[in-house]
Amino acid sequence: MRDLIFSHISDIDGMGSVVLLKLVNKDMHYELCETFNVNDKFEEYYNSKDIYNYDRIYITDLCLDDEHLKIIQNDKLLKDKVKIFDHHESVLQFNTYDFVNITIKDEKGYCCGTTLFYNYLLDNKIIESNSAIDKFCELTRRHDTWEWKKIYNDEMSRDLSLFFETVGTEKYIEVMYSKLKTEKEFKFNKVEEFLIENRKTKMMEKVLSYVEGIVYKKVFGLKAGIVFISYEYRNEVAQYLTDMKYDIDFVMLIAIEHGTISYRSVRPGVNVRLVAEKMGGKGHDEAAGNNISDIQKERILDILLS
Repeated sequence: MRDLIFSHISDIDGMGSVVLLKLVNKDMHYELCETFNVNDKFEEYYNSKDIYNYDRIYITDLCLDDEHLKIIQNDKLLKDKVKIFDHHESVLQFNTYDFVNITIKDEKGYCCGTTLFYNYLLDNKIIESNSAIDKFCELTRRHDTWEWKKIYNDEMSRDLSLFFETVGTEKYIEVMYSKLKTEKEFKFNKVEEFLIENRKTKMMEKVLSYVEGIVYKKVFGLKAGIVFISYEYRNEVAQYLTDMKYDIDFVMLIAIEHGTISYRSVRPGVNVRLVAEKMGGKGHDEAAGNNISDIQKERILDILLS
C-alpha cells in the first residue's frame, strides 16, 4: 500500500497527521506545505502523473481550492483515493465534496487536523487506539485550538509545541513516531525536558526583545500592534501581549524571512480571520495568516507609513 500525505508545515497539528500515517505505514511519503502553496504542491504531483502511483492520498490541516477540488471530483481514479481533513472555517464551504471533511467542533471541543484524521483512521480500522496515541492527539488538539490555555491550563500541550520548535519538522516526526511506536504512556524523557526548559528561557529573552520594537497602527479600523519577528516565535509573542493586556485589538506578526504575516487576537472577540482575508489569507477567528506577496509588501508599507 502506497500512502501520500500533504500536511501543514507550520505547527504540531500538521505534524500530528504525518506521525499517525507513519505509524500505519512506515514507508509512507509526505509533503509539508503552507496554506498558500498546497495547491501548487498537489499540482506538481498531478501534472507529473505521480499522484496516480499512490493508493491512498490524504490532505490534512489544509484544504485545496475549489479549482483543484473539482479536478479530483471529475477524476474517477483520484476521487476514490483522496481524503481531505481540515478544521478552518474559511474553507467550510467545501464540505459539499464527498471526499472533504471540514469539521470545526465536536463533542470534545474545537477540532484540529490531527484529531479529525485520527478519528478517520480509527473508524476505518486503519489504526488501533492506545493511551499514548490518544494523549498525543489530545495534546495536539488542545494546543492548536488554544484550549490548553483557555480551559485546561495544560502546560504539556505547550511543551509539545516548544519541543517541535526546538528540534524542527523532520526530527519531531522521527521522535514522535518512535515514542508512539514503543511507549505505552506519552511523556517526555529527561533530554526532551531539558530541551524544552532551555527553549523557554531563550524564548522569553527573544519575546521581550521583539516586543520592544512594537509599532502601533490602525489597521482596517482596529488597533493593531505590528511586530517583526522570526516565524517560530509568533505564538509566544502573541501570548505575551495578551497576558500583559496590551492596549491593542490584535497583533500583526511579520516574519520576512519566512514570507508570512500571522495575525493573533489580543482582545477577546476580535476576529483576525477577517483581517487575514482582506490581505489574501485565511485561518481561524483568533489566529490567521497570509503569505507576503508583492501586494502585501505594498500594504505593509502603506500601514507603517500611514
